[in-house]
Amino acid sequence: MQQWIIILWELSPLILGGVVAAGVWLATRRHGTPLRGRAAGVAAIGGLVPVVVSCLYSVVKVTPQLHAAMGLDAGMGVLEAQFLIPLAAGLVALAVLCVPGRRRPSAAAAGIARRTAFTFLSSGWTVALMAIVVVTVAFSLAAGLASVPDRAGNYTMLTVQIGTMRVGATIYGWYYSIPAMFLLMVLIGTAWAGLALVARPPLGGARDQDAAIRRTRSRNIAALTTGAIAFHLAAILGSLAGTSRMGGGLSTDAGVINVGSPFAALGSFLSASSFVATCLGAVLCLSVTLTAVPRTTRARQTTIKTAP
Repeated sequence: MQQWIIILWELSPLILGGVVAAGVWLATRRHGTPLRGRAAGVAAIGGLVPVVVSCLYSVVKVTPQLHAAMGLDAGMGVLEAQFLIPLAAGLVALAVLCVPGRRRPSAAAAGIARRTAFTFLSSGWTVALMAIVVVTVAFSLAAGLASVPDRAGNYTMLTVQIGTMRVGATIYGWYYSIPAMFLLMVLIGTAWAGLALVARPPLGGARDQDAAIRRTRSRNIAALTTGAIAFHLAAILGSLAGTSRMGGGLSTDAGVINVGSPFAALGSFLSASSFVATCLGAVLCLSVTLTAVPRTTRARQTTIKTAP
């Protein structure tokens, strides 16, 4: 029973994210352009990939029996995986989203307006994506600069001097952050390529409808990329929250001197931020899946009535 409670707690931000995503979709389903056919299928699958992977990892992380079954070390193996898995899942999901839809060439001459990868993407999504990348890289650099080598020479430790002794704990150091930042750049490059694949082909015969569909597909690529990075950021913040609880004591004639990590006061904030980032990642990725849900007849009729 206690194990199930732990699992539910680990899954709680994902569950909350699902509830929020469903609520937002219900409130806004009369707006926007839902996808159809192959585009709807790839959106449904692509949006679920990071969320399902995150669910599976959350269960494995708190289930020691699965560590042995999967050949994972209960400490280092799981720790190394948590930073790379969200980005890898995001890459797989983006590859799914980049599957081209069925084209309907226009009988008329193609427009000569130059289109870039960001033609059908709103500036708000561009800013949101850049912002979360900057925050993620900033935390990665800060943690990397604070790290020191462990016994194997890998930058994975944060140490605090207590008299003539040192107290140490694992931190998101260069050993973890450099491979993750490389994968992050690959994810961003893949997203840019996906946006270009959506924007570049000539518009179809129903130009307005084709443009609306491309706006939805471009928005999905940006939302999924941002969501995958949010899952990665949540792993970083959660790891730093654990590091912040490091501490030790030194007995002196005046009493015991307690020493903690340099950012011990931020422990609660980091834990809460990790929870929020996981929830945000679930909301964004599931919002991609929900673009594949067709509108009801009533919603379509309402859209027609309110159209100018």
